Amino acid sequence: MEKKNILSPNIIGFLIALGIGIISMWIYFAFIQKKSDHIIDNPSNNTLNVVIDNQNYVIAPNQQVIIHLKPGNHTLSASTDKDSVLIDHQVFTVNKVRGIINPNKEKYFIFGLPYGPKVNVDSIFEGNILKYKGKEYHGNIKVDSSFYVEDFYYNLNEDFPKVTKKSENHTLRKKVFREDDFKQYYFEKFE
Repeated sequence: MEKKNILSPNIIGFLIALGIGIISMWIYFAFIQKKSDHIIDNPSNNTLNVVIDNQNYVIAPNQQVIIHLKPGNHTLSASTDKDSVLIDHQVFTVNKVRGIINPNKEKYFIFGLPYGPKVNVDSIFEGNILKYKGKEYHGNIKVDSSFYVEDFYYNLNEDFPKVTKKSENHTLRKKVFREDDFKQYYFEKFE
């Protein structure tokens, strides 16, 4: 009686494909996948005391703290080290996987960088003009000073990549900047 070979070409091909799939997923989760981070930002010269959902955070001047928030409603209270109350028991809703908690209500610039072969970059830059403090900025730019900001893809602690990947809206990848950081970025790239 002849033994059947268990490792037929079909099984070998399946095992190779399965191995490649597992390695691809490992590479994605280890190196490519973006983290779902929220940042409590303190661009001021005062220490911030922030309480989110009964969890205390102390943020030194000009520092950031990365936290993880699940989608849904959260409560926020914030004060400075000088006992100045900035926010008293406000409720905010997390809809996106990354955001900025802005207790000082500083101005953040959200800039959409156009990409892709079908994008008319000139029309995006010339069709969208923001006048801010006597200066014109061209492009998809939004200024937000609310205590919770979340309409962006790249957070404060991330740079625009050299090669832009696929976007949700197929034309823009948005990044959030502090005001001075945005002005410097815009000056270096577009002036």
